Amino acid sequence: MADIFSRVHQAHAGDTFLIVGFGQWTGPAAARFLERCGLPYAISDCAAMDELAPRLAGLSPLHVYGGPQTADHLDGITAVLLSPGVPRTIAPVRAAVLAGLPVWGDLDFLLPMLDRPKLIGVSGTDGKTTTVTLLGEICSRFGETVVCGNNGLPVMDSAGALDAADFAVVEVSSFMLEHTRRLRFDASVILNIAQDHVDRYESLESYLQAKLNIFAHARETDVFLRNADDPALLSVVPSSGRVRDFGLNLDPFDPGHNAFVLRGQRLPFASCRLQGRQFLPDLLAALVISDELGFDPGPVLETIREFPGVPHRFRTVGEPGGVRIIDDSKATSVQAVAAALDSCPIRRTVLLLGGREKHLDFHPLAGRAALCAGVVCYGEAGERIQRELGLRDMTPSDEDMIQGRAQAIYVSDFREAVRRACAMVPRPGCLLLSPGCTSWDQFQNYEVRGRVFAEEAIRALAVEPQP
Repeated sequence: MADIFSRVHQAHAGDTFLIVGFGQWTGPAAARFLERCGLPYAISDCAAMDELAPRLAGLSPLHVYGGPQTADHLDGITAVLLSPGVPRTIAPVRAAVLAGLPVWGDLDFLLPMLDRPKLIGVSGTDGKTTTVTLLGEICSRFGETVVCGNNGLPVMDSAGALDAADFAVVEVSSFMLEHTRRLRFDASVILNIAQDHVDRYESLESYLQAKLNIFAHARETDVFLRNADDPALLSVVPSSGRVRDFGLNLDPFDPGHNAFVLRGQRLPFASCRLQGRQFLPDLLAALVISDELGFDPGPVLETIREFPGVPHRFRTVGEPGGVRIIDDSKATSVQAVAAALDSCPIRRTVLLLGGREKHLDFHPLAGRAALCAGVVCYGEAGERIQRELGLRDMTPSDEDMIQGRAQAIYVSDFREAVRRACAMVPRPGCLLLSPGCTSWDQFQNYEVRGRVFAEEAIRALAVEPQP
């Protein structure tokens, strides 16, 4: 059989593509993929040419359009590859749709052309990377496995490996699922739904509708896992394929003994390396998908027991002077922050919140925030978050502090915010970075934010005098 690059070349001979969106991941991966397929393409991006130049090294596009994006970029184009961060409302995409040209996302274009691997799709507001990483480790015990998608490894950079794999575990964002034409998975799951990306979606319902495209083209043999503990998902019924509910009151979880039970084999959650009840649905989803794939429960449960979690997701990075430093930099939703606080001794926890403004509603956190030993809001969204939490700036002399209410401050700079939080945290206690926002106001990504947090906190707490 011809390899994936030859098959794509044969299927699209005569096409000329326009890659719309040429950021860090998807656009450059699409260009490399099309070149391996021997297919011509042009590039359109809103960035200036000098900003695009480093990403173009080694590539040979027909044209590169930098700056304002117009319908003229479609000249000579027969198909569009759209990066997930780019809205379909921009001029070249609108014009392509009006002209009847196919507009593809990378998953929608590539994955249906793979013959061999079992395709597993994981979406949801929170927990995707944890679940995908664990599933990748489980599947690798039973065959060649590729983990890719929204986790920073674009599918088009993984095309050759995917073509030879037994299993493909794909992290899928709502942006990737908009307006799919043929994308399907053998097994798929939406872990949860909560308010997110309000700058992109006008309502929670429109955000959910994008997520539901994960099974829009399912076959009768495909299975969709539905989280029975999430009210937003209970009414979701695919038009094709099977539905399997999972939850903390359903097999294979035994709530009475707080244990996973699969085909007679038992794993107490207390014996798992990854602790925190917010992770239970992620572990359970991976277990149920493994069961659907027919895996032997022994290696599956062993992998779950030894799984350490993923960096920057409620990860303890040090305990100097009796202070547990928890890096939850990946928590970019209000739901994720609430789950993190629920796993901490809240009255001895100082919380850092803030970052790039996403216009999420932080009012639901107000009750928890008021119980914290302190709250430090920072960055672009910090002042608004502080207002929505109902917290005002306090000093140790305030009556509110005397009565044990949360000490709250706003600090624009992240590093200074960490240092101020270190001065507030009790001993013993927890210093929790669970920002509820993306990192892009001050950092390239959440990984850099998490590393800076750990470095600043460990340095400050190592010299901070104990109260």
